[in-house]
This record gives sequence, structure tokens and C-alpha cells, in this order.
Amino acid sequence: MHFYELKIKTNLKAPIHFRKSPEALSKLIATALINSGYTEHNEKKPKNYVFSNMGRADEKGIYQGDKVFYFRTFKEDLAQKIAKSLFLYEDNIFKIKGVDFKVVPQKHIKEIFTQNPVFVVMKENGLFWTFEKSGDITTLLSALQDNLIRKYETTFNKKIKPENNFIEYLQIKNQKPQTFTYKGAKFFGYKLEIKPRDDEASQKLAFTALATGLGHKNSSVGGGFCIYKTLS
Repeated sequence: MHFYELKIKTNLKAPIHFRKSPEALSKLIATALINSGYTEHNEKKPKNYVFSNMGRADEKGIYQGDKVFYFRTFKEDLAQKIAKSLFLYEDNIFKIKGVDFKVVPQKHIKEIFTQNPVFVVMKENGLFWTFEKSGDITTLLSALQDNLIRKYETTFNKKIKPENNFIEYLQIKNQKPQTFTYKGAKFFGYKLEIKPRDDEASQKLAFTALATGLGHKNSSVGGGFCIYKTLS
């Protein structure tokens, strides 16, 4: 297994708040897909990709100046199209200054830390999982695992049957949910620290989380974008 990662260097032509920047980045990627012609020959809106935010904002939560964000996917053609389309791209917010293309092979994952909040939409009521609305950690763990199984099986066209939940240890890093906005709606989620189990199935699901994001809203606002530590 391996995924494709783009390191995208940009200059911000206007300041933007970190809660609003994911929607702007989402629109940037969507525009790049349209300009590349990818959406004419593939699904209307590709899924199973994820992107980061632009690192640490200032004390007022604002991004400005030169920044970097990352894009990940299992699909090589998608990554190549995005990279080519974003080369020298410019609009009223972003002026792209460079794109680095990287192939990331699977390694044993020791820890996962979500840079963007993890958003989990519950099937029962369509609401985001929060301590206030649910508070059931078992429900959260099951939802995260079920989502990764679906992504893995869709991507590789093969079944995966873990004996246990792939998460051995979970810590929720914020007591109150963080909020991103998208098309006038508010998304509520939490930053997580995860230690995945060592068995083969768990490691495959953990790697899938790195490539496609943890939880939901990955391609819309970069939900669940992860940084990670490996054993080597």
C-alpha cells in the first residue's frame, strides 16, 4: 500500500480565518479538478481524498503571507491532475508558488494525531457526534472503524475483517467541539490522538486514515487530516 501526497506552497493574497480556510481550500481543489478535466472523465466529485489546513494561525486565528498545505489520496491520477492544475494557479485568495509530489509507502504506524478536527455524522439522527449529543465513546469508535472499512474496500475492491477495533488507545484532545464552516453550515468535531493496534488489518485501516482522513467531511473541509509517527 502507498498513497500520494502533495505539498502545496501558496501565498495568501488576503487574510483568512482558520475556521473559514478549509472551505476556501476545498473550492481551490474543486476548481483545480475542473480545470484539469478530471471531473469530465471520472466521478462528478471524487471522494476518498483529504487535505490539511495551513498550519498554525496567528493569535487571532488568522492565516496570512506564505503558507503550506497538504493533499493526500490513494489515486495517482487524481494527485497528478491536481499537481499539474495547481502549478502557477492564482485567484483572489491563493497564488500557488510550488507543488511537491511524494509517494508515501506503508510503514508501521505508532501514533496518529489529527491536525484537523474529526467530524462524525451519526446515521440515526444526522447530527455530529459530540459529548453533549452522544458522549458514547463506543459509538464513536465503531463509526470511525466502519467508515475506514468502507473506504478501504471501495479503494482496493477487497474485503477487510478486523478482529477488533483498530484503535487500541484513544484520547480526545479538546473538551468542547471545534467548529468549521462550510456553505453556511457548522461542522462540529474533535481532535484525536490514537494508537492503532499492531495487527495487519488495524495497520491497513490506520494507513487508510492517513490517506483519506479520519471520519467524515474529508473532501469538503479536510476533516480528520492526520499527522503520524512510525516505528522507523
